[in-house]
Amino acid sequence: MDNRQYGALKKRLTMHGLVDMMHHWHSAVDTGQSVCIVFIDFTKAFDRVDHNVLMSKLVALHLPNTIVRWVHSYLLHRRQRVKVGHVLSDWLPQTAGMPQGSYLGPLTFAILIASLQPSCHVHKFIDDTTMTEVIPRGSGSCM
Repeated sequence: MDNRQYGALKKRLTMHGLVDMMHHWHSAVDTGQSVCIVFIDFTKAFDRVDHNVLMSKLVALHLPNTIVRWVHSYLLHRRQRVKVGHVLSDWLPQTAGMPQGSYLGPLTFAILIASLQPSCHVHKFIDDTTMTEVIPRGSGSCM
């Protein structure tokens, strides 16, 4: 798993990431440097998990075939419908996304973005990413 990922992972609390991030920023500012920060929020991240891409990533991670087949079975033939008041829509196949409230939702999204490895300092909080560049004193450019 990506060591830049915090939240929803055992022993990788969001607070750990926040402390590391704040330390990084304060250390730069304390030495007279500037800090440029970009905040990224992947909108509807869990709703947009592409099942085929996810399965390819799981295979590329060399996970045991049993786990890959279990996740595939978990996602295969899922259906959903919408209820508004007392009216229900027809059942439709769910070809992307993760079930709401599942532990696999955040975990699979973390797997999907693990390959996001920019050259700057980065902190990932499941579907939120913070990228930081420290600008040396006297330099005027940012990212």
